[in-house]
Amino acid sequence: MQRLLPNTWQEPWQSKNTYLETHYRLQREEGFTMLRHSIKKFKEDRAMMDDEESCIYTKVFVRGYLMTRLGPMCQVQFSTERSGKKIRWTQTRRLTVGTLVALSTVGDCFKTICMPAIISDHRIRDGLDQNPPTIHLQWANFNDAIMDPNQELVMIESRLGYFEAVRHSMVGLQHVANTPTPLDKYLVQADKSDLPARYIEKNPYMDIRSLVHHVPESSSMTKNEVDAKMSEISEPHRNYSILGGFDGQLSQYTNLDNSQLSAVHRILTRELAIVQGPPGTGKTFTSVQALQILLESQEKGSNVIIVAAQTNHAVDQILLQLINAGFNVVRLGGRTQNEVIKRYTMYNLRRHRAMPLSTHRADRDFKTFESARKSNIAKLEAVIEAVFPDDLVDAKVLHSAGIITDSQLKSVQAEEEWDLAPSSPDRPVGLLAGWLGSQLVQVKPPNDKDPDFEADEDINSLDLDIEDHDPELDDCIIDDDEDASRIEGKFLPIRHLWTGINDQRYTSDDLAIQRELQKTNLWDIDVKHRGAVYQHWQMQLLSLSRQAFGDILVDNARITKNLKINRWYKDTQCIKSHRIEIIGCTTTGLCKYRGLLAALRPRTLLIEEAAETREANILSALYGSLQQLILVGDHQQLAPHCDTPGLGQEPYYMRVSMFERLVGLAMPFTVLNMQRRMIPSLRELLNPFYPALQDHPVVTKSDSRPPVPGMAFPSYFFHHTWTEASDENLSKYNILEAEMIIQFIEYLLMNGVQASQITVLTFYRGQKKKIIGQWKTKMKQWAPFTNVYTVDSYQGEENEIVILSLVRSKGLYGPHQAGFLEDENRGVVSISRARRGLYIFGNMINLINASRASWNMWGHVQQVFQRQGRFGGDSRLPIICQKHGKTTWMTHPEDWVNCHGGCDLVCPDTLSCGHACGRRCHWVTHDKLICRAPCERTLKCGHRCQQVCGEDCLCTCAGFTGAYSHDEFMVEDATLNDEELDVSYDQSRVAPFITQDQRRMGPMVGGRSGRRGFGRGGRHPRGSRYGLGYNNTSYNAPSRDVSGTSFAHARNGQSYHWTTFDARLDDEQRRKEVRMASNSPTNDAATGIQDTFHPVTLNGRGTRNVGEGVTTITTPSPEKHDDLLSFHDTVETTVLAMSSLALGRNTMVAGDLADTVNEVVDENRIISPTQRDRGVLSHSRVLRHSIATRDDPSSYFGQVDFASRQHARAPTSALAPTVRQADKPEWELTSLADTASIVGVNTEAEEDGEAGYDVPRGPGDDLMSF
Repeated sequence: MQRLLPNTWQEPWQSKNTYLETHYRLQREEGFTMLRHSIKKFKEDRAMMDDEESCIYTKVFVRGYLMTRLGPMCQVQFSTERSGKKIRWTQTRRLTVGTLVALSTVGDCFKTICMPAIISDHRIRDGLDQNPPTIHLQWANFNDAIMDPNQELVMIESRLGYFEAVRHSMVGLQHVANTPTPLDKYLVQADKSDLPARYIEKNPYMDIRSLVHHVPESSSMTKNEVDAKMSEISEPHRNYSILGGFDGQLSQYTNLDNSQLSAVHRILTRELAIVQGPPGTGKTFTSVQALQILLESQEKGSNVIIVAAQTNHAVDQILLQLINAGFNVVRLGGRTQNEVIKRYTMYNLRRHRAMPLSTHRADRDFKTFESARKSNIAKLEAVIEAVFPDDLVDAKVLHSAGIITDSQLKSVQAEEEWDLAPSSPDRPVGLLAGWLGSQLVQVKPPNDKDPDFEADEDINSLDLDIEDHDPELDDCIIDDDEDASRIEGKFLPIRHLWTGINDQRYTSDDLAIQRELQKTNLWDIDVKHRGAVYQHWQMQLLSLSRQAFGDILVDNARITKNLKINRWYKDTQCIKSHRIEIIGCTTTGLCKYRGLLAALRPRTLLIEEAAETREANILSALYGSLQQLILVGDHQQLAPHCDTPGLGQEPYYMRVSMFERLVGLAMPFTVLNMQRRMIPSLRELLNPFYPALQDHPVVTKSDSRPPVPGMAFPSYFFHHTWTEASDENLSKYNILEAEMIIQFIEYLLMNGVQASQITVLTFYRGQKKKIIGQWKTKMKQWAPFTNVYTVDSYQGEENEIVILSLVRSKGLYGPHQAGFLEDENRGVVSISRARRGLYIFGNMINLINASRASWNMWGHVQQVFQRQGRFGGDSRLPIICQKHGKTTWMTHPEDWVNCHGGCDLVCPDTLSCGHACGRRCHWVTHDKLICRAPCERTLKCGHRCQQVCGEDCLCTCAGFTGAYSHDEFMVEDATLNDEELDVSYDQSRVAPFITQDQRRMGPMVGGRSGRRGFGRGGRHPRGSRYGLGYNNTSYNAPSRDVSGTSFAHARNGQSYHWTTFDARLDDEQRRKEVRMASNSPTNDAATGIQDTFHPVTLNGRGTRNVGEGVTTITTPSPEKHDDLLSFHDTVETTVLAMSSLALGRNTMVAGDLADTVNEVVDENRIISPTQRDRGVLSHSRVLRHSIATRDDPSSYFGQVDFASRQHARAPTSALAPTVRQADKPEWELTSLADTASIVGVNTEAEEDGEAGYDVPRGPGDDLMSF
């Protein structure tokens, strides 16, 4: 830095040369200093790993050259072993296009050799995604071009400084030194004459009708009257003399305020127009209004206007407004992300519009240059082929290069006729192949794999503060491929495929090799030395070809430069022929496309966000044809970026822009003073920095700036003393502050604020990542929240609500440090982005005590908040319930846990269904909530809904669902015959569920005596089902009809059709068989019975779940007093009403079941009709279930008997047709007796003490379970 000149920005320059040289040296230092620093550290420690400033790449080898229209590009492979982490190449800032790197040989390590190169293609696919990865670069000096594929190199990259951003401006400054312009007197001598532009002096008349926007009191006029009045007002402004200023009456017809009108007049008339626009004053809108007048006042396409800005985003913003105004626009550079702007790129202009006839000569020139380029590539390919053949080097090539003598060539040629076939088909043939013999070996390419690190490198590229890295390909050359991010060309690989064995690692300096080389007959060379001799020839040929190789590359670069000039000429003709009016690009593009832009001879250049742009970038774009320079910006907001420490401070001041320097020199400029963004209370925060800033009436209207829902104030400063921390990149973060912010965001969302209306700003990348990460981890119920930005990347943006995270805090007592927060420019940006809500979280004690600069920024902010009563010095944030108006103070992230968007009171509202809400106070609208009260609706099936009120109604009965279980009464795999089947249901008697009362009655069904009843016991063989028509006492397997529509029973050999089955006749037949069986002698050798059981359970809604079948084989052992009707199943049977089932014309009612059940009655007790009508079964004792022990299989399938007792048969005619009331289903009967009728409980017997048996039940037992 000792060779740098001081930047004396506070006074005029002595001469233009000194002015230009100072900025040229500063630009060069910015591009090289940090790389020099990284090289110096590597020389001191060759084993150094990557650090926060440097990236070290080892095992670098050249793999070939890609010949493109941008010039020759060298492909190298490398290793990232020094990083210690896995690189995510799709996101990293490493090896960005335009980055300057330095290479040296491993043996030298920058002692004497330093070869600079520029990264030319950041190719991921088939490049950086390989192992080892590869990259393309262009040598700064083609004499440094490496041709040896075995030469190991080391490559160093600096993380700071970006060469692409400075190299074009350095070239532009050299051109400006020889180009005088009308602007020199202002920029060098700080002339305050404030003269009009020359083209305005010649013709001061302009069409300013576009400034007339409305007619006063137009609401009382008809449309025709409004149009007539507009024409009357506009016509005098069609040809308006602009030098005298605007008519005083114009302000009542335009949407511009007086300061904006003054700025428009300055832009239209002055050679140097400087306009300062504080936050929210409409700088871009004012610029577009002025440009519209300039364009409408000239012949279409006669003069192009160049619009530039520091960032791609800022360029796209102003171009979009100009496109919407109907102007012809073209965008230079290929880095835009806006889909609309992509249609207006130079590439699409060439592609979709016909080229003018004037380009025919340029086309011929292009073909000439392209032919020369292809010829050049052929020469290079020939050189590479000679040095790196597919097999072995030709002996004649060695002779022509002077490497071997005539006698040596003749000696090997003399043996040509004795050449032997190769030992394998893939081995080379030829003179030297036979000479080498066993010393011939295939070369293994350097293929060292990168280590597979587990940890990923932290990605800073996701958190770019500004677009300082803004690479743009020369897309004016790449017009044949739409994918301009991928450079195409012919690749020429460089590698040796075959060589000689040299185990002893001989070199040409060894005496043994020197002696062998002197022999005139190559066959006299010792066989063991021939491999080393051949390697010597390869290296000598490579050395001799290097000069020719470099010359061809230089010639290729010259040809590609001519191609660029030819393309620029064609582009200028294309722009003129299509009458383009506006050309947009970044300030880097102003220098990069200087040749193209200068050829268009523009007379007006407008720089948007000029205070954020380096002075050298604007200075290098002063083309000879320029007559007017327009600078629009605000030097009190973001300043230019500088990567090199020390260059931004005294005496170099690289962060001082041309805009700030000229304003500081008291050059004439206009300030916009009417802001249209913030509500008045937020604007008050800016008054210490912009005393003259006023509010436009639009910001005072409540309909355009409504209050923030759920907040007591539109702005607040939450003060805390939570301690900060640093991440692995030394970026600061504050975890408690981050948690408080994400909880606050959720509160706003619950109060109806849209996520797109909220922006979180922070000064540190570490805090940005923490906030995003905390949201992903703790707010999974919400959509991802990504509106988190660093302050530097949010220049020129705004949003409804802004949450500012200040991060810096070392507790209550410090030490107090502010870091980036000391920068007043950044601070102004951070507090001026909100439209109607600004909430700041930070440690104010730290900020006001850190430094004088920090107090100047944040001390004023604290004073405004305290004056407004919105400073939470006691670490409290007030939120207000919109329902009850109650204020709650939040002090810690944990305070938000029980907050649902309201307060802690109960919601008093009634839902649309009529139920009370009953929830804790919330702000979610009730139409988005589900009522949890029981549903009281009666469904079409006649039953009540069993869902909660907010859910869709549901009943499990067949009448509601339409799902009838026809297959329950079929043999497995049988099919139904629709023509013969006639099935109908009494829907009023289908049980939709089992009530809780019925469940509680479960223990009464079975007693400790283990009795079973219901008459139909016994086991069923495999394949059978509980149904109709089976004799369960003595069973023969039924035969299956092919059609599956009939059952053939062993009984009498008769076949019954199941749809015409008569239950009474079947029961009578079974009783006869039982009596016959009781008279028969006991079979001591009982036959094993194979059973299949399907366990059935009920869920909470009464829906039956049928489990998989369980098959067992048991051998019954009847005792003397055992009842032959006892059965051995494991199901706990519940007698439900079967009167609801009607099959065909034969109805099986509950009385049929009673016929069977009541065969067994007490001889001393007769059931009266009254008792029967009340649902009392005809037993002397209630028949009980015996619940088998589930853990014991033998108990589970064991034998259960009735109590030993004499039973008498009651007359069948005495039985009632039903055991319950016929007008209601059993589940709607509410009395205990009615409930008991369902489960078959003799309530009178219980009262008499005869049926008080109780059976222990497990939690999983269910009355309907098998």
